[in-house]
Amino acid sequence: MTESEAIEVARRVVECDNGRDLKGYRALLWDDYHAEVNGAGAATTGDAEAESLASYWKGYPDGHVTVEQVVASGNIVTMRYRLVGTNDGEMAGRPATGRKVEISGCTIFEVEDGRVRRVFRYLDVLTMLGQLGLLPDGDA
Repeated sequence: MTESEAIEVARRVVECDNGRDLKGYRALLWDDYHAEVNGAGAATTGDAEAESLASYWKGYPDGHVTVEQVVASGNIVTMRYRLVGTNDGEMAGRPATGRKVEISGCTIFEVEDGRVRRVFRYLDVLTMLGQLGLLPDGDA
C-alpha cells in the first residue's frame, strides 16, 4: 500500500463520519480493530468502534470534522483536525447541554490492505468539558 493510498483510507473514514455512513465507516475497519483515546483503550473491535461513533452522532447530531493536515510515513497516517458540534443529545450517560464545542484533535491511523487496523486518537478534552460547562468554576 502506498502512502497516498493510506491517506485516502483515512480521508474516507472522515467522509463516512461527516456523512453519517455507519456501514461505510465499519467497512473501513478490521474486525480486530483497536482504538486508544488519549492513551487509554477505547474500542477493541470494528463493531465496538462503529457503536461508539453512532453514540457520538446521537450526542452531537451536527458534529463535523474538518481536516487541517494529513501526512503519511508508509502505512501510518497522521491527521490533524478540528471537531465542531452541538451537544443536543445524551452523551456518555449525561444529558444534552445544548452547547457548542470546537476542539482540536489528532489521530494516528495504522492502515493495512485498505482498512484501518489501529488508531491512536488525541483530543482536547479539557477544552471540550469547559465548553460544555462540565468543569467546576473554581469558586468553591
